[in-house]
Amino acid sequence: MIKIFASLLYVSLILIPITGNSQGIRFNSSASSIVERTSYNVFVHDQPKFSGNFSIEFDLSIIDSKVFGYVLNIKDKDNPISYSLAYIYNTGGNGELKLNLDGVKKLLSVPIEKELIGSRKWMKIVLNFNSTSKEITLKVNDKIFSSIENEFNNTIVPEIHFGKHGSVIDVPLMAIKNLIITNKKQSTLFNFNESNGNDVYDSNGDLFGDVDHPNWLITESYHWKLISEKSFDKVTSVTFDENNNRFIYQNTDTLSFYNHTNNKSSFYSFKNTLTVPMRLGTSFLDPSENKLYVYELSDVLDGKSTIASIDLKTPEYWGKNSSLKLSQQRHHHNGFFNPKSNKYLIFGGYGNQRFTNAFNSYDIKNDKWEPVTFTGDIISPRFFAGMTHIGNQNLLLFGGQGNETGEQSIGKTYYYDCYKINLKTNNIQKLWDVKQENTKMVSARNMVLSKDSTSFYTIGYSEYNPSTFLQLYNYSIKDGSHKIFGNSIPMISEKIRTNANLYLNNSTNQFFCVTQEFEEDGSNKINIYSLNDQPVSKDNIYIIEKKSSSNIVFTLIILLLMSGVLYYLKYLKEKRKKKKNEFKAQVQNILKPQKRNKIEIKSNATFLFGSFRIIDKKKKDISYLFSPKIRQLFLLLLFSSKQKGVSGLTSERIHSTLWPDSTPQKAKNLKNVIISQLRKILKDIDGLELIYSKSRFFMEIEDEFYCDYFNFSTQLESLRDDLLDYNSLNELTNLISPGKFLLSINDECFDKIKKNFEYEILKIIPNQLKRMYTNKDYSPIIPLTEILFNIDSLNETAFYYRIHTLHNMDLTLKAKKQFNDYIIRYNKIMGDNFPGTYKDVIKQIPDELI
Repeated sequence: MIKIFASLLYVSLILIPITGNSQGIRFNSSASSIVERTSYNVFVHDQPKFSGNFSIEFDLSIIDSKVFGYVLNIKDKDNPISYSLAYIYNTGGNGELKLNLDGVKKLLSVPIEKELIGSRKWMKIVLNFNSTSKEITLKVNDKIFSSIENEFNNTIVPEIHFGKHGSVIDVPLMAIKNLIITNKKQSTLFNFNESNGNDVYDSNGDLFGDVDHPNWLITESYHWKLISEKSFDKVTSVTFDENNNRFIYQNTDTLSFYNHTNNKSSFYSFKNTLTVPMRLGTSFLDPSENKLYVYELSDVLDGKSTIASIDLKTPEYWGKNSSLKLSQQRHHHNGFFNPKSNKYLIFGGYGNQRFTNAFNSYDIKNDKWEPVTFTGDIISPRFFAGMTHIGNQNLLLFGGQGNETGEQSIGKTYYYDCYKINLKTNNIQKLWDVKQENTKMVSARNMVLSKDSTSFYTIGYSEYNPSTFLQLYNYSIKDGSHKIFGNSIPMISEKIRTNANLYLNNSTNQFFCVTQEFEEDGSNKINIYSLNDQPVSKDNIYIIEKKSSSNIVFTLIILLLMSGVLYYLKYLKEKRKKKKNEFKAQVQNILKPQKRNKIEIKSNATFLFGSFRIIDKKKKDISYLFSPKIRQLFLLLLFSSKQKGVSGLTSERIHSTLWPDSTPQKAKNLKNVIISQLRKILKDIDGLELIYSKSRFFMEIEDEFYCDYFNFSTQLESLRDDLLDYNSLNELTNLISPGKFLLSINDECFDKIKKNFEYEILKIIPNQLKRMYTNKDYSPIIPLTEILFNIDSLNETAFYYRIHTLHNMDLTLKAKKQFNDYIIRYNKIMGDNFPGTYKDVIKQIPDELI
C-alpha cells in the first residue's frame, strides 16, 4: 500500500513548461514529406465542451508566401459541420487568408500584404463564434471581417486542429504562438514553452494536446544556430547592415552581401584599388548615406590611405577619405558613429605594449582626428570592452581588460564595471562595478540594448583560452545584476586579431553573434550564429517544478481516497483477484498520459537517453561546455573505456574519426587542444579521469561517476538472468523515458554503438515477453513493451503482447486505446492503413511472434 501511494505521489511531481515569454511551434509544411508534416490536435488529452460563444486567438507567422495550406480547422465532434482557415498565395508576394465552411463555400477572404509575410513576422488572429447572433468574426491585426453563418449548435464538443489532420495534408510554412481559447469568460492559454516531445500543456501545466513533428521555437531561443560560415585568404571586415537585413564582407578584392532572411549572397568587384592596407579589418557603416567606411588606425606606411569609403548603392569605386593615422595601434578598441555630427568616436585599445583609455574622434567632413576629453569618473586603460548607445547622446561602456597604469608589464585586470558616457555634456558617470569571482572574461566589441532600455546584452568569453567558448550575458543597467542565456559558441582564440561581435535585428527579432578567427598570415574564418531575441537560459529548458498547492492538495485527497479503496480491497478480495487489480493499477499508471517524470539530478553524472546532459560534482549542468568535437571525443572515450577487451583510443583513431580530412599535423594540433579542454572540464567531475597510457587515451571510471546508459545495461543483464523485480523494471522504463539512446547525437561514428544497443534489447526483451506471457505473469509485460517501443515505435512484438495482455486482464478500453494509438502511428510512418482490425488482432498472436 505504501509503495503504491509513494508511486502515485511521485507522479504529482511533474515537468511543466516555463513561465514568462511565450515561444511557439514552427510547422513542417507541404515542402516536407506527408509523414513529416506537422499536425497539432489541441484537445486530444483533455476534451472540453463549449456552450455559447467561444473564440480562438493566436499569433500567426506565414514564413513562405508561396506554400498553400490549412492553418486551422474547427469541428463539432457530434456534428459534421466544420470550418477551416486556409492560406493562399497571390501574385506579387502577397497572400490571402480564407475562412471556409468546409465542403460548402468560402465565407471570408482577408488579403495579406507581402510586408506581413516572412520569417519572424507575426499577425494577430482572432476568430470568434457568436451562438446568439450566429456571427463569425475574423480579426487580422486591426482589420475585422464578419459573416452571419455560424452553423454550430449552442453546445459543441470542439475538435481543433492546426496543420495536417485526417485527409487534410496541405500545410503552409507557418508558425504559431500565444494560443488562447476562450469560452464563457474562461480562457485556456498555451505558451508553447515545451522544448521537446509531442505533448502540449497549457500555462497551468495541464496536459491538453498532442503535436506530431513540431519545431519548438524555444530551442531557437537557447541554441545558437550557425547560419553562415565563410573563409577568406585575406584580411576581411564584416559589418552588419540592419536596414537591409544583411552582413557586408569586404577585403581588397571583393565586396559581398549576405542576406540572412533568404540565405543568399551577392558579390561585387571593384573598378579601382582599395588603397587602405588592411591589418585589423575594421569598418563602420553610415546607414543614412548607405556608405561603408574601412579604416586602419596605425601600422600604415606614410602616404598610404588609412580611411576609405564606398557607396553601397553602386559599390564599384573606392573613395579616399584620409591618410591620417594615430601614434598607437588600437587592438580591440570600441567605436561609435554619430550620423548627426558625421563623426566616428573610438575608445581604448591596445598597442605598443600599452593599454589606453583615450577617446579620439574622426570628423569625416573635415578629415580631422582630435582627442576628446571628458569630466566626471575616469575609465582605466583597457581593451576588449563592450559598447552600445542609448540614442545619439549616451553610450554605455562595459568591462574589458587592462590596468590603471596602462603598462602591459604591470599585469592585467579583468573589469566588470559599467560607465555612462554623455556625448552632449562630455561627462562620464560610473554606474556600478560588480565582482565576478573565479571569472576571467572579456566582452564583445558591440553590445545590444534591451528593448525597454533597462539592460544590455553582451558576449563574454575567456580570450586567453585558445579554444574558448562564447556566452550571452544580460546585465541590468541599474545595478549590474546579470543572467546567462543560451548555450555556448566555440571559437579558436589563438591570435590577437580574433574577435566577436553581437548584433540585434529588430525587424526579424534575431540576435546575431559574429566570430572572426584569424591565422598568422591574415587568412580568417567568419561564422555567423543566430538566436531568437527572447533568449532563455538552460534552466528554462530543463526546469522541474511542482503543480500549484491547490492542485497538490486535490491530488493528495484523490490519492488518499485511492489508498483507502485499495486498502479495503486488500481485505475483501482473494489473492488472485488482488493481484489482478494491482496489475490494473500499474497499467493505468504506466499508460496514463503524464506531464513528464521528475528528473533526478545526480552529481558526477552523464545522461545519454534523450538530450545529452552532464552534471558536475556541484550538481551543475555543464553540458554547454561540450562543443560538438569535445562531446564527440568524450563519448568515444567513454564507450571505448567500457568495451570488453579494448581500453581506450589511439591518437590515430582519434585523428581519423574527428578530423578525417585534416593533415596529420593539423589533426594532432586540434586533438591536443580538445584533449586539454576536456581535461579541464573533467576536473569538476569526481570519479572520471582522462588517462594516457601505453599509447592510448581512456577514461578511468570510478564508483562516484554515474551514467544512465551503463545503469541500463547492468539492469538489462539482470533481466536476462531473471533477477529483476517489478520496481526494477519500472526503473528501466524511467531510464529511457527522456528519449532514445543518443537522441541528440548524429555523428556517424556512433551508429554502430546505437545498433549494438538495440540489438542487446531485441536479444533479451522479446524472449522475456514470450516466457512471461506463457506463464501468465502479466505484471512485467507493459514496462517491457515500453522499452521495445522506445527503439521502434512500430515494434510488432510489443504491440501484440501489450494488446493481448490488456485484453486478458479485462482492460478492454485500454487495449482499444493502445490499438488506436498504434494504427495512427502506423499510418503516419508507413503512409498506409494498418492491415487489420482490433478484432483481428485479439484473435491470436502471430505464430512468428510466439
